[in-house]
Amino acid sequence: MNIWQGRFAGADRFLSGHRRLTSREWLAHLADAPGADDAPDLYNEGPALQQLETDVARLLGKPKGRFVVKGVMAQQALLRVWAERSRRRTVALHALSHIERDEDDGYRRLHGLEGITLGGTGPFTLDDLRKVNQPLGVVTVELPISMGGHQLPSWDELTAISHWCRENRVPLHFDGARLWESAPYYGKSLAEVAALADSVYVSFYKTIGGLAGCVIAGDEDVIDETVPWTTRHGGNVFTVFPYVLAAREGLRARLPKIDGYRTRARSLAAAIAQVPGVSVNPDPPHTNAFRVFLPGTPEQLTEAHRALVDAEAVWLFNAFEATGLPGLSQTGVTVGDATEELTDDEVARLIGLLVAKL
Repeated sequence: MNIWQGRFAGADRFLSGHRRLTSREWLAHLADAPGADDAPDLYNEGPALQQLETDVARLLGKPKGRFVVKGVMAQQALLRVWAERSRRRTVALHALSHIERDEDDGYRRLHGLEGITLGGTGPFTLDDLRKVNQPLGVVTVELPISMGGHQLPSWDELTAISHWCRENRVPLHFDGARLWESAPYYGKSLAEVAALADSVYVSFYKTIGGLAGCVIAGDEDVIDETVPWTTRHGGNVFTVFPYVLAAREGLRARLPKIDGYRTRARSLAAAIAQVPGVSVNPDPPHTNAFRVFLPGTPEQLTEAHRALVDAEAVWLFNAFEATGLPGLSQTGVTVGDATEELTDDEVARLIGLLVAKL
């Protein structure tokens, strides 16, 4: 029986992410999560929540971690704190970053910050940073650049940016929504990567497979200064225990699988790239996620994909986007538990059928 109605109707298997759960299945899943027998948190205070904050801070090698129900408010609060501390309202960030593209200009409109966008289709470099001709309040590096194919800067480049920020006394913040997935690329621990930055944000609802929420981590005084700002954003929620339990279970179950997800992404991308007219970026993938380029318009591909789901009961892609090149669209793949139900050859066959329907 189909477990999701509506958008995913007709699909029993999914190429990206984790297996879809009904609300009832989620409740059963959370009943066995670490901390499920603790009292629920109230207004961001509670044993399970505080243990999550402690565990993540330890993983990242930072003095303090703080759970926030939404990454948008968490990162805007951090940027505001850094800007006020440096007395400069300028934020250097990638032009394709989530903060710049997907938050309705929040850091500018709500906090009066000025964005200085850097980079092209790949990560920005130290040279890009050096060309900025005004003082900076904070530098933000998204690891990886999701809209740029989940690409990561080299370790040497990332280290050079970190050194430049420290030499110039500019705070460095890592937008690490997918930091968990980035460490294997560098062959470093999470703490070694996070040590390059003054503050770090990590998400729980992507590859970790939680319901929502994040942790921001850094020095205790910096993290404490974000509290009034997240409250002003509406983040002081009465209780968030379902998100906390899901995050703790996700860390327990999926953090050990991250390297395996990346290995599978590489073999999967290689198979997809063999389909005529189809390419991937980056090749090979840096993390467990990558972009796929397909012939056809987004509208044509959406229609063909719906027909493929009806025929094969497999959901390949969530959305198609224009690339700016006529007749070429892009989409994404993120390897997770659900991907295990499909072989590389089967995925290549299905994408071949999709292209043939155009």
